[in-house]
Amino acid sequence: MTADAGSGAPAARLPVTAEQWRAYLTEYSDWYLRVSDLTAEDTVPMAGLTAQQVSARWLGYQPATEQMIAATEGRLGVKLPPSLRGFLLTSNGWGPVSEWTDSLSSCDEIDWFRNTNPGFFPAVRQAADDDDGIFAFFARCLNIAQGEDALLLDTSEVSADGEYDAYLFAIKYGELEAPCKSFSELIALGRAEIAGLENEDAE
Repeated sequence: MTADAGSGAPAARLPVTAEQWRAYLTEYSDWYLRVSDLTAEDTVPMAGLTAQQVSARWLGYQPATEQMIAATEGRLGVKLPPSLRGFLLTSNGWGPVSEWTDSLSSCDEIDWFRNTNPGFFPAVRQAADDDDGIFAFFARCLNIAQGEDALLLDTSEVSADGEYDAYLFAIKYGELEAPCKSFSELIALGRAEIAGLENEDAE
């Protein structure tokens, strides 16, 4: 699915459906394990992986069901975007995503950023000018990942095909990357970041 599987370049056509995600993630798993040189005998907690995942050459988990996704949407009170739904129907969670994002959340773990990082909000509320809308922005974002960096979906910015603007957010430094137009584009961005790190290590 990628333009160059060896380089880790993002896919030319980003996946949306479960079928598309299955092909993309199968190739992604093989690429990641190849460039990271991990084997099932390795100790891999730092990579957020189990020996079983490495042995199976699949960085994910069992698929979520439509009922599980519906329960998540009911709990959050919003629809999940099509590309995230397709992802979850392929794997309910995932391994490494970017340099400082350890894993993608499962249906049960997806939550509002205000709930996953409550300590962030007093500082933002104190520092933000009321006219900036910074507090409101973070309050309406879903956090769909685990790790030092967050992956955020802005539920107020919905495209014609139901996708949310998506962001990589370095919480520690307060650095918000430019928005991606979909969840799948955000995953491609994270993959490109990992590929860049691997290329630096090889030099």
